[in-house]
Amino acid sequence: MQGSDVIKVIETLGFPVFIAIALMGGIYLLGRWMMNTLMHKMDAQWNMITKLIDRTRALDNSIIRLETMIRLLNDMNPDWERLGKLDDQDKRKD
Repeated sequence: MQGSDVIKVIETLGFPVFIAIALMGGIYLLGRWMMNTLMHKMDAQWNMITKLIDRTRALDNSIIRLETMIRLLNDMNPDWERLGKLDDQDKRKD
């Protein structure tokens, strides 16, 4: 839009209506920019949390494996109840 086009729109709509429309457009653009920025940061956080959960599960499995190995080396029975317990969501579906 050129300067004369803006003046014609202001004359047609009136100054308060033009300012209201301009502010709504500015708020829309600001909100869109904020959402894009936040979604990018939230995706990064989600990926980080997923990696931490995977590492925690791997560490837990390693600890259980090590504890079982130590118990077997010391002629102790492994804690079968602890090894066999799974949450319903962790059980295999097949």
